[in-house]
Amino acid sequence: MRMFLRGTLAGVALLASTGPTWAQGAGTDGVTAFLRLLTDRGDATWSQLPAGRDYLLGLAGKFDSRTILLLVGIMVAGLAAEWVARQLVVRVRHRIHAVGGKKTPLRALLQVMLLDGLALVALWAAGRIVLGQLGDPASMASKIGHQLLLAVLLWRGFNFVFRAWLRPNSPSGRLAPVDDATARRLLRALNTVIVLPLVARTIVQVMGLTLAPPAVISAAVICLVPLVGIGLVYAVWHWRHDMAAWFAGMVPEKDLFRPGKLALAHNWWVGGLIFYVASGVLAVYAALTQQGLANSGLGGIESLLIMLLLFETLVHKSTQHLPMEAPTVGELVASCIRLGVRLWVAVAIAHALIVGVLGMMSAAEWAPHDRAAKLAAISALAFFVAWRILKYRMDRYIADNPLPTAGFDPTADEDAPAAASRLRTIMPVLRATIGIAFLILGGLLVLSELGINTTPLIAGFSVLGLAVSFGSQSLVRDIVSGVFFLAEDSFRVGEYIDGTKVKGTVEGFSVRSIRLRHQNGQLHIVPFGQLTHITNFSRDWTTVKFNVAFALNTDAELLRKTAKKIGLEMMNEPQFQKELIQPPKMQGIVDIKDGSLIVRFKFTARPKNPSLIQRTMIRRMYDILPGLGIEFAKPPYAMMGLGGLAPAARAAAQ
Repeated sequence: MRMFLRGTLAGVALLASTGPTWAQGAGTDGVTAFLRLLTDRGDATWSQLPAGRDYLLGLAGKFDSRTILLLVGIMVAGLAAEWVARQLVVRVRHRIHAVGGKKTPLRALLQVMLLDGLALVALWAAGRIVLGQLGDPASMASKIGHQLLLAVLLWRGFNFVFRAWLRPNSPSGRLAPVDDATARRLLRALNTVIVLPLVARTIVQVMGLTLAPPAVISAAVICLVPLVGIGLVYAVWHWRHDMAAWFAGMVPEKDLFRPGKLALAHNWWVGGLIFYVASGVLAVYAALTQQGLANSGLGGIESLLIMLLLFETLVHKSTQHLPMEAPTVGELVASCIRLGVRLWVAVAIAHALIVGVLGMMSAAEWAPHDRAAKLAAISALAFFVAWRILKYRMDRYIADNPLPTAGFDPTADEDAPAAASRLRTIMPVLRATIGIAFLILGGLLVLSELGINTTPLIAGFSVLGLAVSFGSQSLVRDIVSGVFFLAEDSFRVGEYIDGTKVKGTVEGFSVRSIRLRHQNGQLHIVPFGQLTHITNFSRDWTTVKFNVAFALNTDAELLRKTAKKIGLEMMNEPQFQKELIQPPKMQGIVDIKDGSLIVRFKFTARPKNPSLIQRTMIRRMYDILPGLGIEFAKPPYAMMGLGGLAPAARAAAQ
């Protein structure tokens, strides 16, 4: 035991050198003096261990049998009342889980917690009834009974919260992403983590109420700390896989940082062991110096971390059913609330760590820094909320306006994709630009609120940006050219363009290059700086002219009227009504060649798919014109009989 005490004192002395409250001196002399002080107090405490043992053993002799029975009865009656109350509503609780566990999990959670809360009320009422039998509230026995009732209420209160999240026998009402067996083990683990320090704390408080000497109380703490510490370390190690399953179950499948988060989830126990070892060392320090601030600071951090775990689990359960393909208002609100709670916990932990644990500042000295940290947290939250709202609107627009498919689609009726709108084309780049701007401005504002001078940072980034721009002129040229192309609306996703060296349908682009899909399937990736000019074949409208050969004896006037009639009929059809601007019509005879009339037709249409209109016009002329006596031109050898055919063709015909 003495070896443990010596080792603990050395660890405390090492920690003491980090804070002005713990070590009043500076440098090696201050640490040496502090170590000597702790060693002297440790030896004095060691000498009080027999007295502490005798005091604890003789504590029962301070009260009569009736008082001892009533003190024990406070805990027994409270726990029995809670158990009876829980058994009375067990069927109602299962019915709530079965009916509303899947459809309205939060409502079911609140209803079940209300029923469990009635059990806690029954515990308190039963304990108070027995406590009232001890007589005068100011008496020592009543004060001890009050502490015992408070300890039981704290234990069962934590158990009430843990049970609400774990629900070992009700999978439909469970918030934690674990199975039944894991939930039962986790409930035991969390109760162990709460009960062990609570028992030690209650023993020390009872000793204080019974007017035990401070040296005896310190000796009792020295005895209790190793036991509690071993129990907590065992709990962390024994149930490490169960808690890792809880952590890992809350990592989304599509999370960008999923591998790293899973690694942290499976190795959380390392931090847990360090935390509870540090708690034990600080408990010894508090016992030797009669200062409980450091240990209470770590206790506050533990409570904040448990609360954060429960909150994150609740948010995960509430949002896991939301669709991931398109953003929702629920996901937006949940992300903002989650960040707000995380920032609040971070500020609270900073206060507990600096003021309570390390003792680097007093509460008054920390007050200005606390205000700055809160302002920085509010600023960060405001920027995040504004960014999330803008991102939600942009993501919804992107989801509601999908990009056309420029690649090969075997199920599509036509080859030409529809062009995206200008806003939809630039939306991904606009979203990334706004996100970077919010990150930079928000980061600078938060650092400024924390008291960090941002002027050197701005100057450093400016010099770095200038050096990068000189060192990569081609990259800068590509980016600047792309900005001007997008600002001038030179192309959109889905449009067919000619970029001097390559042609194709715009499939996408980045900050420095454009992706063009050729009609034969090749994908061209061209930097913007290499596009000297762009010819857009898909903008506004297009006029298509095509020639058809007819026989020499064709009635040109009848052909003109028939073509006009076909064009007007197509103009009024729903399939072509939105595409045609001017109907197909005959423009005139443009040539006489190889014994045939070359007649030109034309139409004006939207540039989405003019080839469909041309093919439809030719097919209808092919179906209608022969019935009106208008013949299409034939090859010259077809009008000369078989003698005009080539030898191979003539042999095949015979």
